[in-house]
Amino acid sequence: MGCPDWPKCFGTWVPPTSVDQLPENYEEEYIVKRKVKIAHLADVLVNLGMTNKAEVLLSTTKEDYATEPFNVRKTYTEYVNRLWGALTGIFTLLTVISSFQFRNTHIALFWYSFFGTLFVVLNGWLGSVVVDTDLLGGVVSLHFVLAFISLTFFMIAYYKGKGKEGTSNKLIKGLVVLGLLLSTAQLLTGTNVREGIDRFGNAGVKIGLGNFELLGTAFNVHRILALVTGAILIFLFIQNKNKTARPKTGMIILVTTIFVVLQALTGILNIRFDFPAIAQLLHVILGSLTLVSFIYLTIQEFKSNRVTHVY
Repeated sequence: MGCPDWPKCFGTWVPPTSVDQLPENYEEEYIVKRKVKIAHLADVLVNLGMTNKAEVLLSTTKEDYATEPFNVRKTYTEYVNRLWGALTGIFTLLTVISSFQFRNTHIALFWYSFFGTLFVVLNGWLGSVVVDTDLLGGVVSLHFVLAFISLTFFMIAYYKGKGKEGTSNKLIKGLVVLGLLLSTAQLLTGTNVREGIDRFGNAGVKIGLGNFELLGTAFNVHRILALVTGAILIFLFIQNKNKTARPKTGMIILVTTIFVVLQALTGILNIRFDFPAIAQLLHVILGSLTLVSFIYLTIQEFKSNRVTHVY
């Protein structure tokens, strides 16, 4: 919420560096704009037959429309995020255009690139919803997940035309898929935990070692999934070494295991030291890297054994 509007930031393409550069009534101005956008979004949900969701949206936001005070660090963090989003959109569009040349020989490359770009655009729009609804629970998680869906399409498009490192077997494929599902579930429960921390924080309750049980079942499931994922990675490393002897795949599995261990350590730091910002950031990054690694492994395991180079 460093920028209360979207796609501009405080009404300009380059945000201010000081609160003195904003009009005195800027908070009231953006509260009015947010109310209008929320009402429009609720109408869209009603037209889609999601009346209950629309009522939840209106009831969740009507009590507190307060705009966060200007904070230059938060503003430019969000601004840089939007710049990266814009660059991502440009390069994904160029990818679709360049993949069009394969429409007669490898049409899948075009369609994977197209759907990857479609999800980038969709996620850009969802980013505006995140701002308009003031970080509404569920919307933030969906915004996070859509980024991985888009990335998956582009990873498939890239590796569709690359050769495969040796052959796999059913056990390793099954373990990789299980690891992908578990890491996805861990990410989803993690976003649920994060939303809970924010919710309690906004209510003036600080989550720490003495009261983390307030986060409920999602927190416990999140921790258990980390342990199970780590165990699967160790078993996967052994199976790959003994049955297929693929050094590159083994290295990726080893690095992914390190990601999981480091993520667990940052999770412990979060619990022990009341969720410091740097530990939260590292925890999210490591969780994201773990999921991306499993996406890569899954794509690799299920590619055709036939080597086809199209690039």
